Amino acid sequence: MTELAALPVEQHLVGRIAQAERDLDSLQQQLQHSHRLATVGTLAAGIAHEINNIMTPVLVYAQLAKADPHDAALQVKALDRAIAGAESASRIAQAVLGFTRTDDDLDHANVREAIDAALACLARDPSKDGTQLDISVDRDADVRIAPLALQQVLLNLILNAVTAMRPKRGSLRISVAQHADRTTRITLADTGPGIPRHLLPILFEPFVTSPAQPDHSRAAEATSGSGLGLAVCKRLVENVGGSIEVRSNPGQGAAFTITLPTFDRPNPKT
Repeated sequence: MTELAALPVEQHLVGRIAQAERDLDSLQQQLQHSHRLATVGTLAAGIAHEINNIMTPVLVYAQLAKADPHDAALQVKALDRAIAGAESASRIAQAVLGFTRTDDDLDHANVREAIDAALACLARDPSKDGTQLDISVDRDADVRIAPLALQQVLLNLILNAVTAMRPKRGSLRISVAQHADRTTRITLADTGPGIPRHLLPILFEPFVTSPAQPDHSRAAEATSGSGLGLAVCKRLVENVGGSIEVRSNPGQGAAFTITLPTFDRPNPKT
């Protein structure tokens, strides 16, 4: 009787634990989505500035064409400007809307496509802020992680690097290496101010923050705000059996390496 009485209690506890695990998973997914929205908020000023740059010449040419409706060449030029501006603004809007969506059903991603999507969310060309991009990534490099998750990780790291180098000119190199152990390593190496040694062991922990420094150092940029950006990146990568690590020396830049399982595309039918 005692064993039979204990059985419903054990089943109840198992059910409670399973429910707690489901609740935790739901909260983690909400955190990831909230982080994406927060990232868009960080980018909002730059996006608005870039949209304004796109629309200003459209408006100017439209006003000129309206003032001289008999100038056929000017009418055509105004229309060309309007089309080009609308296409550019649409690309930015589509990139941001895609980044904020909640559904991401695929279990693999193309690395170059994820990089391009992350850069599209920036809206503004990093070279305008003094950052030279060097991307060395094959178009056929695929990894086992959801595309939106990879884009989120890459955008966070790119944004940190660009922000850290903004006071001065610098370069960011993104490269990919596929290894015999069926892993793919994505490395983002910048020439920024680097990360202080005392922050390296705790950089990926939640809520690691640091007050902004007058020199806009990477330590301040990478760890200011909620302190969840790199922690979320770490979780997204580790969820698929990958890892993320950083190497840095103060004043000598930083290199983040993301290691993910390689995804092999199925051979096309012949």
